[in-house]
Amino acid sequence: MKKLLHIIATPREDESRTLKVTKGFLEVFQAKHPEFVIDELNLVKEALPDLTMKRVDGKYVLLGGKDLFGELKDAWAEIIQHIERFKGSDMFLISTPMWNYTIPYMLKKYIDIILQPRYLFRYTPTGVEGLVNNKKMIVLTSRGGEYLSEAGRKLDFQEPYLRAIFGLCGITDITFVNAQPMDMGKENQETNLQKAIEQAKLLAAKL
Repeated sequence: MKKLLHIIATPREDESRTLKVTKGFLEVFQAKHPEFVIDELNLVKEALPDLTMKRVDGKYVLLGGKDLFGELKDAWAEIIQHIERFKGSDMFLISTPMWNYTIPYMLKKYIDIILQPRYLFRYTPTGVEGLVNNKKMIVLTSRGGEYLSEAGRKLDFQEPYLRAIFGLCGITDITFVNAQPMDMGKENQETNLQKAIEQAKLLAAKL
């Protein structure tokens, strides 16, 4: 069996417009790919480990090219579990709204936890080398505003950040479906949402 890791970064549950797009995607994807198990990681409900001083000390040990040991290794046990869960997935699906032009804080915390040297990337004499390669990522978002115009794109720090940060670990095949705008008048809200749902379904059918 293959595994699709579904990372949820919205607290709104059934009220989430992002998850309405996700529902359409998964309906088509699961019908086409019954060989995939959906591993759902809800970052709102998951008790993510904090990056304490001791855990940060462990990061600098890794950056120095050494292995974790003793109390540092014990302190990193939860972090390594999340890293292995991520690395053990065959494909990634992120469901996230845009908050303040970028990603919700719980998704940022998750990224800060898993994106560790010698696990997801490493430094080489020629630069950074990603260690998670040849895997697809789908990002489904909802945005209150419109970020398609030239002025709007300048305020979109969500897509560029996610492309850059996951590109660091070797994931470059990333496709976005954005439901937008969602909060600029009721007249087009449902139309824009349905358009994103259909785009997500079409994307799932092509995978």
